[in-house]
Amino acid sequence: MYTRQLSASGSKAASGHSANGGYSGYSAYSQSAASGPKPGFGPNPGFGPTPGFAGPVTYIYQPIAPTNTVAIIAMVLSLAGAMTSFVPAGIAGIVMGHVARRQIRQRDERGDAMALTALWAGYLGAGFWLIFWGLYIGVMVLAIMAGVAAEEATY
Repeated sequence: MYTRQLSASGSKAASGHSANGGYSGYSAYSQSAASGPKPGFGPNPGFGPTPGFAGPVTYIYQPIAPTNTVAIIAMVLSLAGAMTSFVPAGIAGIVMGHVARRQIRQRDERGDAMALTALWAGYLGAGFWLIFWGLYIGVMVLAIMAGVAAEEATY
C-alpha cells in the first residue's frame, strides 16, 4: 500500500484533490441560505467543508508486542504461594519474576508490571509464611518443653 503526504493548505496542485473538498460530487456549499446554519461543533458548525481539509487519513496500526509468558507464570505462582502456605511456589515465582524481567528487557516484550507484581507478592508472601511457620513451630516446641518440664516436676 502506498501512502503520500497531503498538504493541509487545500491547494489543488499539491494535494491532487479538487478545490471542493477533495471528492467529486461534494459541494462546498452543502446548505441553502434559506435553511440557516444547523447546530454543530468545531470551527464550522454548519457541517460544511473543514478549513484546511487535506483528504482521507490513512491509519497504520502497529502490532502489539507479545506478553512475556514467564511473567504470567511467575505472577500466578507468587500469588498462589502468598495465598496458600506453599512457600516453594512463592520462591519459584520470585526466581521466574527475575528471569521474566531480564527477558522483557532483552526482547522488548510486555509484562514488566506482572513480573514486578510477582516479585512483590513472592517476597512478601514467602516472608510472611516463613515468619508464620517459624513462630508456629517455635510456639509448639515451647509448649512441648513446658509440658515435659511440668511432668518432670510432679515426680
